[in-house]
Amino acid sequence: MQLLSILRMASGVSLWRGLDYLEQGRVKNLRPDGKGVFDAEVEGTANLPYTVHVDTMHVRQSYCDCPHAAGTRRSCKRMVATVFAVYPQQIDAFKWGVEQAELEYKREEVAHRAELVRCVNSLKKDELCKALLDALIELEECHDRWW
Repeated sequence: MQLLSILRMASGVSLWRGLDYLEQGRVKNLRPDGKGVFDAEVEGTANLPYTVHVDTMHVRQSYCDCPHAAGTRRSCKRMVATVFAVYPQQIDAFKWGVEQAELEYKREEVAHRAELVRCVNSLKKDELCKALLDALIELEECHDRWW
C-alpha cells in the first residue's frame, strides 16, 4: 500500500489543516470504492463540498476537485482529511513523527549552541572583537537588504 505517499505529497500546512478538517467533521459521505479506494465529500471553508477520491494502491489516481489540487498531483488538506478518516492510526504516526522531528531539532540546536560556546571561548580577545564586529556588520547588511 502506498498510503503514506499521499501524506508525503502533502505540504506540512495541508497535513495540519487536513487533521483540522477531520476533527471539525468536514469529511462527509465516506464510502469505500474497492480495495484501498475511497470516495468522500469534504466541506470547504464556505461549507461547499468538494469531491475527493483516494486510491492508496495507485496514488496518482487520487484527486480532489478543489482549486488547490484540481488537475495537479498535489495532495490537499481534503485528501489528507479523507486518509486520516479512513486510517486514524496514521494520525498518531503523523503526530509522533512531528514530535520526533522537534526533539531532533532541539538536540541539534543544543549541540550547535555548545559548539558556538566552545568556539567563542577558544578565541583570543582581538579575535573575539573582530568576529563580533564582522557579525554586527553582517547583521546590519542583512537588515538593509530586507528593509
